[in-house]
Amino acid sequence: ATQGALSTDPSHGSIREPILKVTNLLRSMEYQTAIPTDIPGLPLQTDYTVKLWEIDQKIGQGPYEFPSVFSFFLPEYVPDSGPNLPAKLTSPESMVVTMPNVVNLLNGMFSLIKYGLSNCNKGFSTDPGYGGCNDDGLYQRSYGHLFHVPPGADDNEKAANLALLLTAGRLSEGNLNTIVNACSAEADQQSKTRCMQQLIVTTGEFHSTNPVIKSGEERVTQRGQGSSTEPYKAIVYFFLDGGLDSYSMLAPYTCAPVDVYQRYMNIRGKSSTSDGVGLPKGRLLEIPANNPAQPCAAFGIHEELPLLKSLYDDGKLNFIANAGMLAKPVTVDNYKIETPAQLFAHNAMNVETKRDDLADEFLGTGVGGRIADVLTQAGMSVDSFSIDGQVVLLSGEAAQGPSQVVVSRNGLPEFNADPSIDNMDNVIKTLNAGTTADSGFYAETWSSKLTDSLAKHALLKQEVDATVVNTTFPSDNVVADRFKMITRIMQTRVARGVNRDIFYIEDGEYDTHSNVDDKLVGNFDRINGAMQAFVDELEFLGLWESTVLVQFSEFARTLEPNTGEGTDHAWGGHHFMFGGAANGGKVLGRYPSDFEQGDEKGLALSRGRMIPTTPWDGMWKGVAEWFGVPPTGPEMEKVLPMHENFPEEILYSEDDLFGTGSTFVSPATTNEKSFKASQASTLGINSGPQVSEISFFTPLLASIATYLLAWGV
Repeated sequence: ATQGALSTDPSHGSIREPILKVTNLLRSMEYQTAIPTDIPGLPLQTDYTVKLWEIDQKIGQGPYEFPSVFSFFLPEYVPDSGPNLPAKLTSPESMVVTMPNVVNLLNGMFSLIKYGLSNCNKGFSTDPGYGGCNDDGLYQRSYGHLFHVPPGADDNEKAANLALLLTAGRLSEGNLNTIVNACSAEADQQSKTRCMQQLIVTTGEFHSTNPVIKSGEERVTQRGQGSSTEPYKAIVYFFLDGGLDSYSMLAPYTCAPVDVYQRYMNIRGKSSTSDGVGLPKGRLLEIPANNPAQPCAAFGIHEELPLLKSLYDDGKLNFIANAGMLAKPVTVDNYKIETPAQLFAHNAMNVETKRDDLADEFLGTGVGGRIADVLTQAGMSVDSFSIDGQVVLLSGEAAQGPSQVVVSRNGLPEFNADPSIDNMDNVIKTLNAGTTADSGFYAETWSSKLTDSLAKHALLKQEVDATVVNTTFPSDNVVADRFKMITRIMQTRVARGVNRDIFYIEDGEYDTHSNVDDKLVGNFDRINGAMQAFVDELEFLGLWESTVLVQFSEFARTLEPNTGEGTDHAWGGHHFMFGGAANGGKVLGRYPSDFEQGDEKGLALSRGRMIPTTPWDGMWKGVAEWFGVPPTGPEMEKVLPMHENFPEEILYSEDDLFGTGSTFVSPATTNEKSFKASQASTLGINSGPQVSEISFFTPLLASIATYLLAWGV
């Protein structure tokens, strides 16, 4: 049974999960295995099950192929385009509606309809080893095909039957007529059926549970070019997913008068027979701290990260010690009250690190998206790219900046390489044209993303395919493939007419609850080779001075190991940034000198979980300034809504991170006094009691009302 009021509520419903769309097509159109029996040679196997080859890599979802313990999408995800964004309505399934997934899903469904289940033109399966890819209704190169024959006296009745099965009757009359007219010139009924099936599976009604009300207006996908003549710059956000054990990346080395290295080895489990999970000095690459505020004159970089030492020694890389997600400076006495986040939880801290807005002043946005918003409004042309997945980091406010473009590390496949009818792509655009304000939100989200994806895909594919990579990147290395794709996209900057690019890539397997040493040896070797090739290619392209890489992870890990020679979820840790324009060679922040609970400074929790002394804003402020965000005023307040809660001494400016003057030094006395004063201040977020359900839904309803009023409803 259905409730009529819900079917007319534009905010009710959802985007359908990708694998359910494929399953719907297979079941409703009566897929059956059908192996040819007239092929010369030995008899062929005829009892194949449905063989969807690497389907998760093609459409973003597949049976038993979860990308992480949090499944395929996050429950709090708000799409970065469409009516859900201004209304702040979540749509978890929209997280996988990315440009490569959209293109691959439609290519795969078109292939299934035209050629049967095979690899023809980016189909969902493999090459069966016989036949050719022909759109003739014979399915000569397939494991099976769709057998449904729609009943009806004319094309309209047949199309209505297909729409009933594929969209549960949601397909609008206007879209139905468009499809029938577009396919009317096909020579035979089988061809007409295949044509109509293909067009139906592109519609918002198929991809969501919403009805659609058309406005009669075309969608405008042309990007507005900025007026700025600023030279090109790029930020590369490198996320180490899972919680990096950064005390293995950067360890104490030479420390006096307190022997911090010995304290480090002790808490890391050193005994008479084992080093525990601590690193002996023979496995560390020594670097000078170049900062008398640190408790050590020298630190050690993990032996598998020689690139970081080389860049540090060349003055092109900075570390920031004991950094993490903070709303304001805290100690053991008040951190639970003053830090409104689910500390130590992967899903929460992963998102909060990318958002950097614990008070939800700009709900649903990320720090990269807000930077893009500010610069777009200032007249710059900005693009945002995520390699292999959609992320909140690059989400901005509605209509303020660019929507993120998701690109596969393997490049861009051709869309609809063998269209069944002339002008098929234009028909698809017509089927997904503009809608009214009371049309279904989720269908609108699909249609807006589809139109945007196809427009950007067409431009980007042509330009990316023409690029040449001059550096040999490591093979069998996913993160190297991602870095390589960034260098190819950078080469298209002139064709795209941009001043600024923001890129997101990640590497996984840092949730090291067991065998942390062995895992980090492999992980660090993998990313060191990838980053080295990336730096080499940037230098070849003349973009080294124009690019900065910033590295983050959701949290650090316990200094004290567990019984499985691993480390567990913690908080404060160390991260780095590098680039050709960096004023590097410094360990900024404040490396802890005591890791045991009950320490004098009140920063150590149980098992060596350290409270951060520098916020993520510490690095972000100088990077944002270098990128073009004014250092003070409403622009920086939008980019970093919490930065005014911290003393200036721990917010590094453009001059600190990129200046060409003398080496920056943090005065220990000033830093400590400012930090202690901030701990006692009442600046920042007053967390107060938990928000009630009523207070949550009131602004939600207000947001929906604002959106509807803006459309004149």
